[in-house]
Amino acid sequence: MNYHRKANITLTAVFLVFLGAAVLKHFNPGIFGIGLMVFVSEAALVGGVADWFAVTAIFRKPLGWGYHTALIPRNREKVIEAVASIVQTELLNMNLIRKKIEEIPFTKGLLQSLEKLGGSVYLTDTILTYLRRYAEEQEPAQLAEKLAVFIRGTTKTWNLAPRVQCISGWALKHGYIDLGLDRLAEGLWDKAADGETRKTIHRYLEEVKEEKVSTGGAMFRTMMGLAEMSDGLNLDEAAEALQVELLLTLRKFRDPRDPLRINLKDTLLKRIEELEFDTRFSARIEQWKEDVLSDVLVNRFLESVLGEVLKVVSTPSTPSEPNALYRTIHPLVEKYWVSVQHNPDLHTGINSFLVDTLCRVVQNEHDLIGGMVRETLAAYTDQDLNGFVEEKAGNDLQWIRINGSMIGGIVGLILFSLLNFVYVPFIEPLIMPVIMNIQH
Repeated sequence: MNYHRKANITLTAVFLVFLGAAVLKHFNPGIFGIGLMVFVSEAALVGGVADWFAVTAIFRKPLGWGYHTALIPRNREKVIEAVASIVQTELLNMNLIRKKIEEIPFTKGLLQSLEKLGGSVYLTDTILTYLRRYAEEQEPAQLAEKLAVFIRGTTKTWNLAPRVQCISGWALKHGYIDLGLDRLAEGLWDKAADGETRKTIHRYLEEVKEEKVSTGGAMFRTMMGLAEMSDGLNLDEAAEALQVELLLTLRKFRDPRDPLRINLKDTLLKRIEELEFDTRFSARIEQWKEDVLSDVLVNRFLESVLGEVLKVVSTPSTPSEPNALYRTIHPLVEKYWVSVQHNPDLHTGINSFLVDTLCRVVQNEHDLIGGMVRETLAAYTDQDLNGFVEEKAGNDLQWIRINGSMIGGIVGLILFSLLNFVYVPFIEPLIMPVIMNIQH
C-alpha cells in the first residue's frame, strides 16, 4: 500500500467518524463524549482537507480551483532552474567532487593493474608494439628529409666556435685532454713500431741522398761513393736507428712529466684559450658547418641510419627471443618500473597530478551538469514533471496529509478541553456580566 492511498484512507476514515459523531449528536445532543468526538473529528477533518488541498495544489488544481494552484506546472521553468542549480552547486559542487576524486587511489590501482599484466615486460612489449606500428608506416627517405630540414633549421642559429671552446674546457677539466694524449702516444707507438714505418724512413733517406747527390758537386759525389764503398753510409742502419730513436721519444711521451708532452699540452691549452678571439677559426667552423649541412651526403647518411633503425624496430621481438631494441629498452623500463613501485613520493605526485587534471576537466565542463538536468527536465510534460517530483517526494507529501488530520484532531482535543474545563467554568462567568453591562 503506497502512502497516497494511506492518506486517502485516513481522510476518509476521519470524515466517516465525523459523520457518525454528528448523527449521534443530533439524536443525543447533551452527551459529553459525543460532543468531544464531534469536536475532535471536525478539527481532524478540517486539518486533513486543508493539507489535502495544499498538497494537491502543488501539482494540479484541486476541485478546479485555479487561484495559486498547480504550482509546479505553472512555475515549471523556475522549478527546472532550481533543480538544475541545486544539483550543480549543492549536490555536485566542485568541492564535493574533488573530495570524492581525492579518495580514489589512482596510482595504486594503476600499478596493481600493470603488475597483473606483467609489469616491466608488459610495458616493454607495449612500447615496442607502438614503435613497430609506427616504423611500419614510415619511409626512411621521408623521415631523413624531415630530420635534415629540422637539423638545418635548428643549427642555423648555432654558433659552434664557443661550443668547441666549452667542450675543450670540459675535456680538460675531466682529464680527457691527458687521456687523448695517451691515446695519441699509443697510436703513434703502434704505427712507429710497424715495419712499414722503417721502410718509409729508408725511402725518405734515399730521397734525401739522391737530392744531395744531384745538387752537390763532383767532390761531394766522390765522397759519397767512397762512404758507400767502405760501408760508412748504411741507410738501413740509419733507418733502424731513427726508428729506435722515435720509439724512445714516444715512450717518454707517455709520461705526463715529459717536457715534450708538457710543451704540447701547454701549446694546445693556449690555443684553446685563443679560440674565443680567433675570428678565422670561428669563420672556418661556421663554413664547415654550412658545408656539412648543405651536403647531400647528410640526407643519405640520415636515410641509411634511419633505415637500419626502422628495420630493427620493425623486427618482431619477444622476451624469449629479444632483438637488439628489446635488449636496449627493457633494462631501462625495468629500472624505472622498480623505481616507481618503491617511491611513495612519486606515487603521491602522480596521484595529485591525476586528481588536479581530472578536477580541471570537471571544472571546465561543470556547467554541463546543470545543462543536462535542464535539458532532461525541459523535455518532460507537466504530467511527467509532476510524476518526477511525486516519485522523489511523494511519500513525504502524503505524510503531510496524514499528519494534518492527526494534528488537527490533537488541536481539536486541546481546544475542546480548554473550552469545557477552563473557559466555561472560570472565564465565561467573569466576562459575561461585563458583556451584559456593555450591551445595556
